[in-house]
Formats: sequence, structure tokens, C-alpha cells
Amino acid sequence: MHVVEDDFAMAVTITELGSVGVDFGAAAAVHAARPNQTLPVGGLIATVAPDPYTGLGVGVMDLNH
Repeated sequence: MHVVEDDFAMAVTITELGSVGVDFGAAAAVHAARPNQTLPVGGLIATVAPDPYTGLGVGVMDLNH
């Protein structure tokens, strides 16, 4: 686990996803998990509520299973 600095790119992602109904926390997690220069293959979101991440292009580990 590591801290992701908030920056302009994060603000853009959160705004774009928020405009289509994704809540703030999920949008921030998506930004952190999407592939980027630091993490070329992307990250994995571990959650007990996987549904908000469907179709957003990130890996999700459903902790309910």
C-alpha cells in the first residue's frame, strides 16, 4: 500500500468520472489503479463493494469471495 499524491491528473479523472455518476472515493481509487508511468500494468482495487468499478478499466479483487 502507498499514498498517491493528488494532482491535476487526479482532479481531471475525478471530475470526468463524477460527471457520469461515479462517487468521489471510487473515482479516486480508479485514478490510483489505472496504468500510469509509475505503475505500467496498473493496480488492483481490493474492496467489499466491487460494483462501482465495473467497466472502469481497473482490476478489482472482491473481498467477499
